[in-house]
Amino acid sequence: MLVNIFQKGFNFSQDGPGNRLVYHLQGCNMHCPWCSNPEGISEKGSIMVTEGIKDEICPKSAITSGILDSTVCKGCSRMCLQTPHLGIKLSSVTYETDDIVDEAVRSRSMFFSNGGVTFTGGEPTLNMPVLTDMLKKLKQHNINTAIETNGSHPDLVSVIGYVDHLIIDFKHYDDDKHRKTVGISNAIIKRNLKKLSYLTKIIIRIPLIKGFNAEEENALGFIHALSECNKQNISVEFLRFHEFGKSKWMQCGIEYKMNGNEYISKDTIEMFTRKFNDNGFNTITT
Repeated sequence: MLVNIFQKGFNFSQDGPGNRLVYHLQGCNMHCPWCSNPEGISEKGSIMVTEGIKDEICPKSAITSGILDSTVCKGCSRMCLQTPHLGIKLSSVTYETDDIVDEAVRSRSMFFSNGGVTFTGGEPTLNMPVLTDMLKKLKQHNINTAIETNGSHPDLVSVIGYVDHLIIDFKHYDDDKHRKTVGISNAIIKRNLKKLSYLTKIIIRIPLIKGFNAEEENALGFIHALSECNKQNISVEFLRFHEFGKSKWMQCGIEYKMNGNEYISKDTIEMFTRKFNDNGFNTITT
């Protein structure tokens, strides 16, 4: 089986416990405007330019002052990708799933502090057969596994037997706001959170973004949405808005729509934490 990876490398504690080999799978069914990895959204991969690229590299005039206009690339033969040293590349690389598993096995010595392998994205469940194949084979080698997912796959429960650490993002409890902002309904996500909370332990990550979901009324909305879950199996983590991926939006030639006013304060984090703790939820910081 084949899998498209747009980024891989080691990370400590941010993608599951310990030191982990993290694979970012290409493609996502959401289009979050604050995404840190916009190059991972398109299933076919994104064309990216590197700093210092010359405008004349593209005969179609897709590059102006070193900035890519990705709309020009649509329908193009993309011959430029055959010579990535020119400063243009495709975001992802295609691997055999067995090669990914072999790489993980060879990296065992790096899995300290209960570390292992994490699949994230993009959205790793977008290609469930490929993800399941890799998870099964890693467990056959007794390698600790984790997935970071947006929780939208209708058959997410099918992989939990091969996952040691399940991390699910929950963007917004209101379906209309969720659909309008990230492009899909949250109905399946909420069903999965409730069902999975009675089957396994979950870390639920809520990215707090001013003007979207970071007011006190939103804290109460999230609490109500999660009230039917098994709180004993849930740990909630609040993530601060950041613009770490802003430069990559420009590299991909995609408009970055955040205006920089979405940052939240320490007081907001403390308020959300207090509200959740008062309602019987466990909150964590990683």
